[in-house]
Amino acid sequence: MRIHIFGASGSGVTTLGKALSEELHIEYLDSDDFFWLKTHMPFTERQSPEIRNAIVSDLLHTAESWIFGGSIIHWGENVFPAFDLVIFLYLPPNLDWKG
Repeated sequence: MRIHIFGASGSGVTTLGKALSEELHIEYLDSDDFFWLKTHMPFTERQSPEIRNAIVSDLLHTAESWIFGGSIIHWGENVFPAFDLVIFLYLPPNLDWKG
């Protein structure tokens, strides 16, 4: 099964992805781990799109099942194999969260 989960920051993509990963016993991959270079101060330096896309494409085309979380807009064509399921998480802006 190949699942893509995406939504706005803070909508629960990573939380849902990791929970489904544990329940279904398949790997969860986060777009941030490919988009950003690992630096002392995180999320400051982007990975080259060519390198990022090659890594992601090779990984996802060779694995039978996975959950990929995060935005992939403008990553290019033919990077991702066909998804079996796409989940969009939406939170209304007027949601009253009491914690």
